[in-house]
Amino acid sequence: MGGWDVHTHLIPPTVLAAAHRGEHGLSVDSGSLVVGSDRLPLRRLADPAALLRWIEDQGLDGAVVSVPPALFRYDAGPEWAELVNQGLRELATPQLRVLAHLPLLDPAAPGVAAGLAGEGVFSGFAIGTPSYAGLDPVWRVLDAAGAFTLIHPGASDDRRLDSFYLSNLLGNPYETGVAAASLVFADVPGRFPGIRFCLCHGGGVTAAVAGRWQRGIDTARPGIEPVSLPVSEALRRFYVDDLVHDDAVLELLTSTFGAERVLAGSDWPFPMGSDKVSAARSATAGELTRPLAKEVSAE
Repeated sequence: MGGWDVHTHLIPPTVLAAAHRGEHGLSVDSGSLVVGSDRLPLRRLADPAALLRWIEDQGLDGAVVSVPPALFRYDAGPEWAELVNQGLRELATPQLRVLAHLPLLDPAAPGVAAGLAGEGVFSGFAIGTPSYAGLDPVWRVLDAAGAFTLIHPGASDDRRLDSFYLSNLLGNPYETGVAAASLVFADVPGRFPGIRFCLCHGGGVTAAVAGRWQRGIDTARPGIEPVSLPVSEALRRFYVDDLVHDDAVLELLTSTFGAERVLAGSDWPFPMGSDKVSAARSATAGELTRPLAKEVSAE
């Protein structure tokens, strides 16, 4: 068995068709999908056959597909989520497993999640890094479904990161760390152990600051409430991909999260991704990302 790449991206065909029609505030210009201030070069992002060639070249069984973070658009509501998810359904094949999109901040999100979990199409969910305050109803559904849930950073609103490509080089790891901290300090891993969260880009800054988080708990810093798990144990309930470009950091990920929880993730087809998938780290993801087919309640 060749294993799975858990971190790849495609633009769903329904989104591309809507852009060509000028719907949902989208457009196509000079070979790029325009989403607000973001421009996504189409090329391989709109070419599932190119991803299948990557799978073959890497000797993989398949890849797990999520939409690029510019398409999360949490202000666009359930209608946008359904457009995205219909396109993801069309992309799903035995070699391409798809992660559903949720209208995460909309009151409809728990019901949408429950419906998608029972379809037998989606292998879990991909979510961004907005505020997670008030999302217990969503976590309850994902917990009941035992859902693989990829956390991919969205854009930071820190304007100091506009120079030197820092919005990606530093902003993305920071955003993922904020997301992980929000979950750890809200005791989400302890209260909802069925959710199989996977942090992109090695969890960003998470492993480097885990000891600092524990110190904050130990010294009862302001705003910190008691949690059921020490930070080290909470983090061992997460998965991370291995996209860190540094062997020393891979060793840190292994000691922080556990070797069996470091998965192969390439970020295909983006330039900041990897050129080679680890055969050893790709082997675990096949079982984790089997399509969900579990009826759950949003109540």
